[in-house]
Amino acid sequence: MFAKTDLLAPDAILGLTKLSATDKREEKIDLGVGVYRTEDGATPVMGAVDLAERAVIKKQTTKAYTPAEGAPGFCEAILKLVFGPDSEQVASGRTIAVQSPGGCGALRLAGELLARNEAAGISAGAPTWANHKPLLAAAGLDVHMIPYYDVKTSMIDFDGFLASVKKLGPTDVLLLHGACHNPTGADLSHEQIDAVIDIAAERGFLPLIDTAYHGFATDLETDAYIVREMTRRLPEVLITYSCSKNFGLYRERTGAIIFAGRNPEQAAAVQSHIINIARASYSMPPAHGGAIVSEILHSPELTQIWRDELTTMNQAMRNSRKLLVDAARESGLGNQLSYITEQNGMFSLLPMTIEDVTVMREEFAIYIVGAGRINLCGVHGGNVGYLVQSLNQVLNR
Repeated sequence: MFAKTDLLAPDAILGLTKLSATDKREEKIDLGVGVYRTEDGATPVMGAVDLAERAVIKKQTTKAYTPAEGAPGFCEAILKLVFGPDSEQVASGRTIAVQSPGGCGALRLAGELLARNEAAGISAGAPTWANHKPLLAAAGLDVHMIPYYDVKTSMIDFDGFLASVKKLGPTDVLLLHGACHNPTGADLSHEQIDAVIDIAAERGFLPLIDTAYHGFATDLETDAYIVREMTRRLPEVLITYSCSKNFGLYRERTGAIIFAGRNPEQAAAVQSHIINIARASYSMPPAHGGAIVSEILHSPELTQIWRDELTTMNQAMRNSRKLLVDAARESGLGNQLSYITEQNGMFSLLPMTIEDVTVMREEFAIYIVGAGRINLCGVHGGNVGYLVQSLNQVLNR
């Protein structure tokens, strides 16, 4: 059966992480790993998560299956978090959620759901997260790349993006990032989001909003603008949600697929299909992470602790951005990296080529993904000097 099975190349990002782990050079800097990290390189368990997990374990009396839609209380809590506790979207019953194995699981469910409903294809702004295309294409969908980010100017090419969006029709899907665009960090402004909504209302395409960093850009309410405004003004919106970053539940694989429709009947019908698709794949999601999130969001005390931790994490990423830009300016790079302070979240794109990235890794022990994506969490006072000196040598050679 497997005699002719070839060995596949490792995933580019996972392979880079493994390569970095085996590098013994003292000056090594890992800017590739896609997780939040403190200055000492740790990805700690959040305090609210630790307290919630203890409570969940203490109250647990069984390991029986949880409902197909997810851990008790999880979906209700996620809907209120995403749309607001008093939102029309939730109160009307026209929104549903199904817990998934992480944001990746939510995206695969979305892909299967769209394929089942004969979507013509999905358009995504280039560049996008490396795993978007494999996850959605594996469901049988055609994924088309359209303009989004101009690497020469380090800015969103909104005119090019909008021109492509205007060509979409009722059977098309537009993939959008909820906040903290990966890999660029360049998010649409509220005015630009409004312009996309206007076109969606006119052309009839379906927005698919991948929400992987809720709370990492500005705050939970501001970051939810794209989801709340699109679902307020458009008849159908599909959302994928990850709890990996904002709850730090990377290994617990906790996420959700959310649908906002015209009415409760349509929402219930879509939910039934999502559960049917999940049943044919993994049956039901792992309960532990969902139970932790539910515990936090149903406790005012734990919710406040969690929100305070998110604010601290957000500020740390802002500080790292400013630190890098200031150090670059002092090192002789001038304003080449000044755009970084205007972006959001963990990631930004440096103005580099694949060859530059290779030189940074081989000659300077600095690990960067693809053609310049860096995780700002890896930048701190102890390494920023060496980082910008190395960048200066490579970018200005």
